[in-house]
Amino acid sequence: MYLTAGYAYLNIPTESNGTKLNRTEHRPWMQMVANHELTGRWTMINRVRYDMRYRQNFTNGELLNDFDFTNRLRLLIGLRYHFEEQRIFSGTPYINLSNEVLVNFGENIITNHFNQNRTWLTLGLQLETVSFQIGYMNRFVKLSQNQRFERNHTLVVWISQRFDFRKKQIPSDDDEHFYQIP
Repeated sequence: MYLTAGYAYLNIPTESNGTKLNRTEHRPWMQMVANHELTGRWTMINRVRYDMRYRQNFTNGELLNDFDFTNRLRLLIGLRYHFEEQRIFSGTPYINLSNEVLVNFGENIITNHFNQNRTWLTLGLQLETVSFQIGYMNRFVKLSQNQRFERNHTLVVWISQRFDFRKKQIPSDDDEHFYQIP
């Protein structure tokens, strides 16, 4: 299990009074991920992510200079199959099937607790610290501006970089790979 945090800057298309707008969103987030090895090739992924969403307000077809704040919780479960016998660019290819439910919460959320459901199927490549994924996402979302539902079929491309900021362990004198002064 591991904890991570990050920040996303988004420019999200929306509509107000028939005018198409690109709404800015600032989204700091933190998450807890647990990978469970089911067999040598199958892994189950569980993730809980908390999004702090600062979304630009709009009215009457115009963007405003202020932002509202909402909380969002994202619950993901995924199943990944690793093609261990195949190597591409010194990495392991995999196929991934995931489902994620996103819910809004907090005192300013009155009617729209359900935010969206995302289901995707991707092909990926895991290198030492970078993973690449490409695939299909089916997104079922409740639109806030008119309280209707919409289904989107989307091509997704993800590139994820893992950084390890832990202190590296210094090998002991007993370590046979450690160079010792003669």
